[in-house]
Amino acid sequence: MNTYTDIFNEYCNQVFPSQEKYYDWYRESDSLRSAIKKAFLSEDLQKKVHPHQYRVGRQRLEQAAAIALEHFDAISDIHFDNFNQIHQFVQSVAAEVSGFGSLAVYDVALRIAKYQNCDLKEVHLHAGVTVGACAMGFNVKDKDILKVEQFPKPFNQLSGDHLENLLCIYKNRLADASAQGGKPCIR
Repeated sequence: MNTYTDIFNEYCNQVFPSQEKYYDWYRESDSLRSAIKKAFLSEDLQKKVHPHQYRVGRQRLEQAAAIALEHFDAISDIHFDNFNQIHQFVQSVAAEVSGFGSLAVYDVALRIAKYQNCDLKEVHLHAGVTVGACAMGFNVKDKDILKVEQFPKPFNQLSGDHLENLLCIYKNRLADASAQGGKPCIR
């Protein structure tokens, strides 16, 4: 049986470094405008669309990027200094593009937030992340938000985006895992 510490350590050693490298691609944008375009196109360094956005498709991603840049250019006093503001901006764009769902909204907002060096202190629940949170005993549903500090040690040492990633990747193992003392985390 895995413990939460086992899962945390595995994530930190095997996933965290590659995830940070992925974020670096967005952090290295020339400007906020460039970061917004990159984030909406959802491409990596090799111009491959992120697997989460395959179903959205390149055509819709390009449409969303164009709308986002129009909105960005039209708003002179836009402030992207926290994740929630960025998320709201991306949601407003998504409302104009059919098939641009909540996972795409979150992923795009996260990429822009990484460029802006915003630290996420919350975990936005969607799809597999919700399953992972439920496996830990949280009574939640899609679109809920949990604060990082609500999670037990050692998970509460991660930023919200890394905790979101861990919950999704390890959702099945979390259901069978135990806390340090062998007790499941019930919230």
